[in-house]
Amino acid sequence: MKQLLAICALALVLLACNKDKVETKPHLKFKSFGKNPIADAADQYLKINLEFTDQEGDLDSLFIIRQRLNKKGPSYFEDFLNFVPEFGNQNMGEIQLTLEVAREVIFNLDAIDIPGTVPPRKETDTLLFKFYVKDKEGHTSDTASTKPLYVHRS
Repeated sequence: MKQLLAICALALVLLACNKDKVETKPHLKFKSFGKNPIADAADQYLKINLEFTDQEGDLDSLFIIRQRLNKKGPSYFEDFLNFVPEFGNQNMGEIQLTLEVAREVIFNLDAIDIPGTVPPRKETDTLLFKFYVKDKEGHTSDTASTKPLYVHRS
C-alpha cells in the first residue's frame, strides 16, 4: 500500500514539473475581446488579447485568419493578415492587438441584405478569428481561435 502511495506521489510531482515547461514550439491562446458585439462605424476598434509562450523568445510574426460564419452569403471566407508586433525576446507574455473595424475586421466583406426588408436592412456578420505565431527558426504555433464576434452592419 505504501509503494502504491509513493508511486502516485511521484507521478503527481513529475506531472506538476512538466506543466509549466515552455517549449521550443510556440504556443498561443486566445484570452478575450474588448467588446462584442461591435458596430461597423468608421471610428470603431476591436481589441484582442492573446497569450503566448516560446522557449527562445524569438517570435517574429503573427498571422490572423478571418472567417465569416454567416449562413447567407459567403459561408466561408478566409483572409490572412500578417502582423509583426514587438515581442521583446520574452519567452511568455501577452499580445494586445487593436484592429480597425472598417479596415481590418470587415474589409472585403460586403454586408448581406436581409431579404424582404424595406428599406433593405443588413444581416449582422458573425466572424471567427484564428491566430498563430511564427518564430525566427520557422516553428509555427498551434492555432488559437476566438469565440464568435458579431458585427452589426449598417
